[in-house]
Amino acid sequence: MKKLFLPTLTFLFLNHCFAQQQFQLAPPVLQYHAAFFTGYATVTLKFAQPGTHIFYTLINTEPTQKDVVYTKPVVINKSLTTFQAKVFGAGFLPSEKVQVTFIKDGLKIRSIEQPAANEKFAGNGPATLFDNEGGIADMHLKNFLGYLQDSVAVQVTLEKKHKVQSILLDFLQNESSWIFLPQSIRVYYYNANRNAYERIGEKTIASDSVMKGSAMVFEMVKFTKNVFADQFKIIIEPLQSIPEGHPGKGKQAWLFIDEIKIY
Repeated sequence: MKKLFLPTLTFLFLNHCFAQQQFQLAPPVLQYHAAFFTGYATVTLKFAQPGTHIFYTLINTEPTQKDVVYTKPVVINKSLTTFQAKVFGAGFLPSEKVQVTFIKDGLKIRSIEQPAANEKFAGNGPATLFDNEGGIADMHLKNFLGYLQDSVAVQVTLEKKHKVQSILLDFLQNESSWIFLPQSIRVYYYNANRNAYERIGEKTIASDSVMKGSAMVFEMVKFTKNVFADQFKIIIEPLQSIPEGHPGKGKQAWLFIDEIKIY
């Protein structure tokens, strides 16, 4: 028994050390022009290490080695398609996933009026909200309008009247930089028969959990009924007090808007 004990112990020790030396692969490099598109979007992945493969999904599920192997740029043509990818390789832990949600353009917008954004985050003016650029979670890019105020009222005019059932707004979330999702969104449409704006949809957004890193998050406000209209008013209320457990607790949060789509 004593003769078997030492070799067995040595084997277990070496096996434990080997297991501890498994390294995690880096995530693949994700490249795309913008998360918004009209006809189609193309996403390219890059990872140079031999013996590894990139697997991806288009259905908002985390990739496994049973999913599709990346071999060439992927074409996206369906709205609200969440692309996720991970790298796998023998002897390594899988990488963290990378992901982006691609959003197809909605009804054609003629103009948008909104209050002036903070001068440091003024984007490219009103066109920022419907230019089909951006969708990249980098606060330093000119794809956002940044606000630090009690409410933001946005007036949207379509090129012509349509039957409309929902509005999508895309926001940046980067809590370490005090950038939070809004606490509420209210949507009104212009009722020409009554010569007045009427509320048609609203959404309240909770901010209880802590989000690490930086991400693009879209919020869809579905209407209580379909309306035939060409003018809409959107009232966005930024988070007035950053909650417990977050950087900047008790301070007013920043609001960063990227794009507005009407469907």
